[in-house]
Amino acid sequence: MTKHLRTNIYSLAFGASGVGKVDGKVCFVRGALPGEEVMFEVVKDTSRYIEGDVTEILVPSADRREPVCRYYNKCGGCQIQHLSYEKELFHKKEQLVQLIRRIASDKDFECDDIVASRDCYHYRSSVTLHKGLERYGYYRRKAKDVIEIEECPIAGEGINRELAGLSPAGGKDEITLKEDHEGRVWRSDRPGERFFLDRYAGVDIYMSPKAFSQPNRYISEKIAATLESWIGPSWDDAAFFEAYCGVGFYSFLLGQDFRLRVGVDSSRTAIDCAKTTAKRLEWGNVKFYRGEVEKDFFEIFNRTKKRRNLLLVDPPRAGAARDFLEKVKECDDLERVYYLSCDPARLARDIKILTAGGGWVLGRVKPFDMFPRTKHIEALAEFVKPKT
Repeated sequence: MTKHLRTNIYSLAFGASGVGKVDGKVCFVRGALPGEEVMFEVVKDTSRYIEGDVTEILVPSADRREPVCRYYNKCGGCQIQHLSYEKELFHKKEQLVQLIRRIASDKDFECDDIVASRDCYHYRSSVTLHKGLERYGYYRRKAKDVIEIEECPIAGEGINRELAGLSPAGGKDEITLKEDHEGRVWRSDRPGERFFLDRYAGVDIYMSPKAFSQPNRYISEKIAATLESWIGPSWDDAAFFEAYCGVGFYSFLLGQDFRLRVGVDSSRTAIDCAKTTAKRLEWGNVKFYRGEVEKDFFEIFNRTKKRRNLLLVDPPRAGAARDFLEKVKECDDLERVYYLSCDPARLARDIKILTAGGGWVLGRVKPFDMFPRTKHIEALAEFVKPKT
């Protein structure tokens, strides 16, 4: 029998569920917002918490907005179109801070204000679509069947034009579309489109529809500018290392006069992009290696390190491998470590690993809204040696 409960929502959890209590037990209610009184259907009831879906909003929040997407609540792509963008930014920063405090047990760090996206719709320059019966689309929320779509409000306008004419007849099960700085769209399934030249912050970088790239052009440039500012000047005797470097995005965008730049990634396509960019720019002081970061990074590091060394770790959503982080923690040849994450819970876990034992200190964190209208949070963290 379906069970319905009533609660007042007092916060927004990471993942975008509203948080309330019933008889002292914490409730996570999807679709509810702080300040609201709601009725919800229980979908999971454990000894510690309840999960549910909102069924009726008895007292609405002033921050509630009408979702713009016709597929919202069916498609698994967006989770917070029903919240004002101003409050979305507020809650994302709070979620990041609380996760680091709770998981990493670190309360003595600086968290900068979150960097807002220039646009909260039509910002995505990269999407991956799945084959349906009549159209391509995204996976359904908490399922693997496909919600077929005609347009996506968070995708770029060029991607939506391409999507309108995309037929699944004879097509691949999965297609990635990437939009470049001029609005042209490149497809992973189209012969002859393995590489394309894109421009970020005035630098031409080779990309590929078959290699990872960040989906928000504006925020990607803001992260690069922040990283450059945090690193600061006077590193001409240093090497900059980029683990999980992909196409070498940050190696190419940082303005410092490093003696050497080194990137490591497991993707052959991404490394081919990076090497081609370096050749086109005629940069002789940049090297890219295809290899598993966990297995190969420190062998490459020990061969190429300089008197001073910096490391940027930019892992997939699952975070960096613990064995790799343990080696980073013990490495005396690193002067600073930067960590870019798209999952604050994983970031908090890895902060705990890196700072255990006191060899590294979390200096500051800055969140970026790479993924507006979704639950995801991008964050850049800086680790420094403790002051003596």
